[in-house]
Amino acid sequence: MPPVYYLKPETVYHKARDLIDVGKKSSAFDSLYDMLSNRRARSWQKSLEEPMFLFVELCVELRRNLKFKRMIHHYRNISIQESPQSLDDVLKRYFSLIHERTKEARNQSEDIVPDVEDLDVPETPESLMLNALSTDKSQSRTSHSILMPWLKFLWEGYRICLDLVRNNAKFEHVYHRIAREAFQFCVDYRRNTEFRKLGDMIRMHTSRIQNAPNAPNGINLNNSDTQILHFETRLRQLDCAMQLEMYNEAFKIVEDICTINMLAKKIDRPSLMVEYYTKTADLFLRSHYNLFHAAALFKRYNIYRDHKKGISDEELSSLGSSALCAALAVPLPHARSHFSTFAGEYNQTKQKALAALLGKASLINDLTTSRVQSIVSPELVTLYEALEVDFQPLKLSQKIQPALQRISEKEDLGVYLESLHEVVVSKTLLQVSQVYRTLHFDELVRLCPFYDPLTLERCVVELIYNLELPMRFDHRRNAIIFDVYIDLGISQRDYSIGSFSGQTGTDQVSRQLTIFAQSLYQVAELFNLNESSTQVRDKMVKHYLQTAKEEHDNMLERIRHIEDRKEQLEQMQKERMRTIEEEEGKLENEKRAKREQEEETLKKEAEQRNRRTAEEQLQMRKQKMERERLKTLLNSASTSSLSSAVVPEIKDVDLEQCSVEAIVEKIQGDICKRRSELMDKANARARKQDHFIRACRLQEIPLLQEAAVVRAKERFELHEKAQQEIIENSKRQHEIMLKNKDRLSRMKSDIGELKKVLKAMEQAKHKERYAEWEALRARVREERLAERRAAEEEAKRKEQERLKAEERAQMEAKLREAEAAERRRKQEEEEEEKRRREKEREQEQIKPAPQKPTGGGWQRRAVNPSATATPSVPPVISRKTQPVAASSSAFSQEQSSRGFQNQPFNHSASTDQSGQNSRSTGWVRKKVTIPDPTPSNQQHIEKPAPPKSKQQDEDDGWKQPGRRH
Repeated sequence: MPPVYYLKPETVYHKARDLIDVGKKSSAFDSLYDMLSNRRARSWQKSLEEPMFLFVELCVELRRNLKFKRMIHHYRNISIQESPQSLDDVLKRYFSLIHERTKEARNQSEDIVPDVEDLDVPETPESLMLNALSTDKSQSRTSHSILMPWLKFLWEGYRICLDLVRNNAKFEHVYHRIAREAFQFCVDYRRNTEFRKLGDMIRMHTSRIQNAPNAPNGINLNNSDTQILHFETRLRQLDCAMQLEMYNEAFKIVEDICTINMLAKKIDRPSLMVEYYTKTADLFLRSHYNLFHAAALFKRYNIYRDHKKGISDEELSSLGSSALCAALAVPLPHARSHFSTFAGEYNQTKQKALAALLGKASLINDLTTSRVQSIVSPELVTLYEALEVDFQPLKLSQKIQPALQRISEKEDLGVYLESLHEVVVSKTLLQVSQVYRTLHFDELVRLCPFYDPLTLERCVVELIYNLELPMRFDHRRNAIIFDVYIDLGISQRDYSIGSFSGQTGTDQVSRQLTIFAQSLYQVAELFNLNESSTQVRDKMVKHYLQTAKEEHDNMLERIRHIEDRKEQLEQMQKERMRTIEEEEGKLENEKRAKREQEEETLKKEAEQRNRRTAEEQLQMRKQKMERERLKTLLNSASTSSLSSAVVPEIKDVDLEQCSVEAIVEKIQGDICKRRSELMDKANARARKQDHFIRACRLQEIPLLQEAAVVRAKERFELHEKAQQEIIENSKRQHEIMLKNKDRLSRMKSDIGELKKVLKAMEQAKHKERYAEWEALRARVREERLAERRAAEEEAKRKEQERLKAEERAQMEAKLREAEAAERRRKQEEEEEEKRRREKEREQEQIKPAPQKPTGGGWQRRAVNPSATATPSVPPVISRKTQPVAASSSAFSQEQSSRGFQNQPFNHSASTDQSGQNSRSTGWVRKKVTIPDPTPSNQQHIEKPAPPKSKQQDEDDGWKQPGRRH
């Protein structure tokens, strides 16, 4: 192998350009790769940038990601100290070229978004079989093959570059820029699988940074700039997850952001926190976590109020209104768990702890403490007082009607309207149940006018089921019956004490009005002014005598009940005290655990400091040992048989700046020189040996020729002898065979007679089997024809049903189109009326309101929230109607038109257009073993023709091999 010489970068660059001009791009790529990966190119210089740019262009054009990965790691190692910006420029050039080629491929391809699930596994066995069986045009497959390789190449490039710059502080901004570009790539091409892998990769990189020891150029997560970069990247990742509707990944990203917040303690840029709470509020709203959505809006409101300078009253009022409406729209907590009963992951203790951390009551209390009611509109204040303060169930809907009207008019508050309706219904039921025993359903419809009766009934049933309210819906009386009431509202629920049976003091108070009404009715019956005092007295005495024992028993029963109730209350008090003591014990244990954890943390920090000190001392000892080893190596080199010019040159070098690699390199150079000298001497000896061997060969050629003549003569004699022996053996074998023929020829007549007897027996058996086969064939043919007629009748019936269903579907579609047209007309009229009113209001305004001076700082222009606020409308999830299943008549007609041609059975063809198996409705062919009518030893005998029938022209495929009966 010829030696590889190191050429200058400029020379290799011009040579590669010349090779590209003549069309030899692979040769140019190899030359650049050899030059850049040479061991002498270990220090960065400006002349390496142009060859590196050309190398990147060839990598993209030839799609050589593996060699690019090796080369870019080498380039990072040589440029990390001198010029980190050079690596950034190379990566920018690399991705710009890939993006251009990917856009060109996307424009040429018909598939804007490929249907491949995973770019790492582009061809699965299922996809290969589908491509083999599909009848698509070759153009679509060609378009797919154009775009997919570039998408895979771009995805591999992102993974390589993220792994390249993940653990160095000098390339931290490059890492986050590439990560954001990768997120955008996943959004543009709808790559859900790659987005999930990318999130796991970034999460793994962050965990490695946390667990890795402190390096000189390592990333420090305690640095504020690093935390802000990670925060911004996670926000961009959260935004992309929301666009891709990957809500599980979005919740994981929120957990990552919370971890960064715990490390940072406080983010110095309030605008990032505002964006974070805005995105999380949108996520919780889409996921129907109303409580967390309200908490996020309240956090955003606090940051705006505390950090933004010069904020207008309108903007603050809009934020406060959103937070207040979101808090009021939080429904009552469900008593039943929403977790799957088969999952086995529901932890009641954990859920109670989470409920104790955040609740609707605490959230509304925080809003009240922040004086949000003073900045919102009066209608919302009235709504808050009606739902959380006042107790007027009969006037609740009247009081909140203006507030609901205002909320429906504002786009940013309209998303809470449906939730507020449900909250109003639940509040009305809970308050009415404390006053009345029964409530007519028509009265409830009047109290909740925003729901129609059917929707209201469904809402009431769901509330009774979810909240486990003690109510019953009596459809016969069209009324709601309230049983013994136990309050299960979120503000009154105690998650630390389980539910208990029996009637408490709250239940008795809730029944006072009912008991009072019953008592008045009984007194009115006993007291009648029309009767005289004597008659009244006689009746009272008589009544007393009749009920004295019963009243006495009732009094004793009441006393006993009171005593039992006292014992119950005492038991409850003891239970409550025990629970309080347990809670205090828990708090004490938590404090003790926290104190122990702090001590453990201090101990770990001390151990880390000691470990760092020990590592530094170990490093110093290693350096000292390295210097001693260098001295020993120099001394041994001076006494060895190496070149005398190498050792004095090394001794003059400062040992502090010298390394083992440099000394080894110089010693290897001396060894190579000595090796070359030895190779020259060996070559000279080899040439001398060649001349000697050639002279010997010339002398032995005549002797070899004489020996060859003698060997040829001997071989000829041996051949003649062997040939004579073969001829004699053949003659002897022929004579033996003639004798055997004469001996066996006497048995020829006996063999002929035996053949005739066996042939006659086989012909008789064949005729019997053939008769049985004909009878079986006729019976099976009749059965198949009957089954075929039944299948055709069934197919005709299904076809008629399908036509009727299509007619009904067309009529319904026309009705829906008419309703949609009517709705569009009404909407256009309402929009026209709204524009007219807005134009009139603008004409009435004489001049704009004066702007208030701002005090500088982080601010935004004051805008009208009602005109510019973007509604966070949850995605409308529509249930698509299933297409009408196609009838199997097409399959039946096709089978009948073919007339059961003699074709092999194909299981895939037995499935009709509706996806049903045609064998389940028609006749089924069974596999029957047919005896061979012709014996194997009588194939020359002519087969008798079967009798013809009238149905012979209808071939049922019986004789076709491979068909099933």
